[in-house]
Amino acid sequence: MNDKDRFARHLVLGVDAKGYSGHDAVGQDELQKTLLGLLDRAALAAGLDRSRWTCQYQGDCEFSLVPQDQPEPRIVDDFMRELDAALDRHNHSRLPEFRLRLRAAAHFGVAYPSDTGFAGQAAVVAARLLNSDELKAALEETPDADLALVLSDRVFTDIVANRHVSTRPSDFLRVGLELRDYTGAAWIRLFRRSRPSAPDPAAPQAQDGGAPRSAADAPAAEPPRAQVQNTFHGPVEAGVIGINLGGGNLR
Repeated sequence: MNDKDRFARHLVLGVDAKGYSGHDAVGQDELQKTLLGLLDRAALAAGLDRSRWTCQYQGDCEFSLVPQDQPEPRIVDDFMRELDAALDRHNHSRLPEFRLRLRAAAHFGVAYPSDTGFAGQAAVVAARLLNSDELKAALEETPDADLALVLSDRVFTDIVANRHVSTRPSDFLRVGLELRDYTGAAWIRLFRRSRPSAPDPAAPQAQDGGAPRSAADAPAAEPPRAQVQNTFHGPVEAGVIGINLGGGNLR
């Protein structure tokens, strides 16, 4: 088969584990198995057939050529969301230093299997994006995120900016890259565990410059007091009146 027969365009997806080299041999082996399991579960949950992806493995890193009949928006949206969910379940109850944290990159273009890996500029660009200092720094500086995704400008424009996914363009941060094989904009999304919540319009607002008061801070309402109304017929002498109720007096 010559190059003309192998020529193809694919979405190239790369996923890499942070801190892989810091593990010993047994830890690296376990991490590789864990990573593959997370990717498989995420694809299954997203309705994607990962058995048909063409994959290249490099220790803690996997590069995949996604078949053209598996829509790119499903990868950028559904698959990444399910990967973050699977990662969250895996890291649940683990101490911060033992959490598995991942970087991911996606680019579209010419890429096809070769004798020792992938050939084509798209595979090269995806690798450059995945290993960019900007993506590494974004994950490092966001301790409440376990997954960071970077999209090339083309993928972002075609898929996110044109609203083929549920994510908003504002969910991504634009960064300018000057890499060996890629110069231009890229877009980073951090899948954070906690997000600032929008203010509750029903919540009590601050008054006179003070802090907002919650319902728990408000003074407790006094319970209603029992009222007794007596009607007397005839003259009544001043004094304390006792009313006999079954042997007891209510005063």
